[in-house]
Amino acid sequence: MPERDQLAKFTKDVPLFIRYLKLVTDQEGRKEAFREFYQRCKDGLTVENDIFLSTDELLALMWKNGYTEKERNAIQATFPSDYRFHYPELSVLFDVPEEDTYKFCLRSRMEKSHIGELDYEKVKRKGFLRDHWLIFAGGWYIFKNFPFYNYLFYMKTYGFSLWFVSCWYLFSRMANRVWRRNEFMAEQKTAAGVMEGEDKILKNMSRFTNDSMCVNYLKAFKRESADRLAQYRHALIQKQKHDVTNRVLHQLQNIERSEHNMAASMQEILVRETASSFRDMFPTDPKMQKESFNTAIAQLAGQTVDASKDPVKNHFVNSFKELKTQDVSKATADQKGTLIQRLAFDKKRSERDFERQYMVTRAEADEVKGLAQKAKGKGGYDWSALNEKEMARLEELYTKINNKVGFPMLTESSIQAVPTDASADPRANEYTTHMNEQLEVMRVKLRNERLSMFAGAF
Repeated sequence: MPERDQLAKFTKDVPLFIRYLKLVTDQEGRKEAFREFYQRCKDGLTVENDIFLSTDELLALMWKNGYTEKERNAIQATFPSDYRFHYPELSVLFDVPEEDTYKFCLRSRMEKSHIGELDYEKVKRKGFLRDHWLIFAGGWYIFKNFPFYNYLFYMKTYGFSLWFVSCWYLFSRMANRVWRRNEFMAEQKTAAGVMEGEDKILKNMSRFTNDSMCVNYLKAFKRESADRLAQYRHALIQKQKHDVTNRVLHQLQNIERSEHNMAASMQEILVRETASSFRDMFPTDPKMQKESFNTAIAQLAGQTVDASKDPVKNHFVNSFKELKTQDVSKATADQKGTLIQRLAFDKKRSERDFERQYMVTRAEADEVKGLAQKAKGKGGYDWSALNEKEMARLEELYTKINNKVGFPMLTESSIQAVPTDASADPRANEYTTHMNEQLEVMRVKLRNERLSMFAGAF
């Protein structure tokens, strides 16, 4: 059984173990133990080469001692299957005295019939060359007088053999040192490459740390999207309701303003039409001309003229009296007739302007019916049956009539196509093209529904 100092030692780098130990000691509140171990292995951890437990042995041991599956999975996910846990690492990881972990690892290796590599300098035989030459000298001194033990045997055969063995031993000692050094350097280089590769693998794997949460994220996104879409639909309906209310209210205000303007303009129309009727009557009425002439001469002479004899005043007074006794809405409209007839003509003209501006005329309704009749089929309306001119006229009527009644217009022009980028990914452009095709189908469907509802109103 070799002693502890006879076992071969080497220095290993433990960056992966340091990172894992940091997590464990922080969770268990053993920060001082981590600092001590970090100072010890800052320049590399020097340990006996074959006093270790493999990853599989450690996992089996943890299972026997009742460690949870989460703790065992942490070891298995962090360290590769060929990683060797030497006794100082096990000691600080499980907070066990180092002497106990050394004995346990040594016993585990003995159970595997593997004691490990020994330090040649510690186990090699001392004074091997000296003993060789002492044996030669003693043998020569004792057996020099025996038969056949002559000069040739001692100095040539036996002496040369001993010299050859001595030279071979010295050469082997130096060569073994060089070979062990080169082998150790190669192992260190390989270990450094392996650790570098493991670090790169761990770095790349860390990018996918949250991949297991993708399903949960998608479920949460689905719920959030459903809630947001419901809120969006509600907000869209409220906005459309607000737009409809504002548009109708604005149109009603315009109608009320027009009615007030019509009422306010009646006085101006009354004065203008009264004066216009006087100007039209005066050239054709000799009596009015004579009375006007006499009244003018009397006023020039400084005489006082009775108001009842003034033809201008009489014309205005009589016209106003006639206005009080008759209904303008029932009078016959005549642009050259009496004051009542003139007022009736102006009133009807204002009403026609009002109807033309705020009401759908019969001609417009008949025109819409005629265009709709051309597109009407068995299963509904086929607006592709109209030519370009008829479709343009129908769109013009749609805009004009909706503006009259104050209804907000939602057209397919609000659905914009998504632009494609030539430098983008081909699959992205393919998806964009497909989406634009679907948008075009939606625009056609929206146009057909819009025009069908418009035609159905007539």
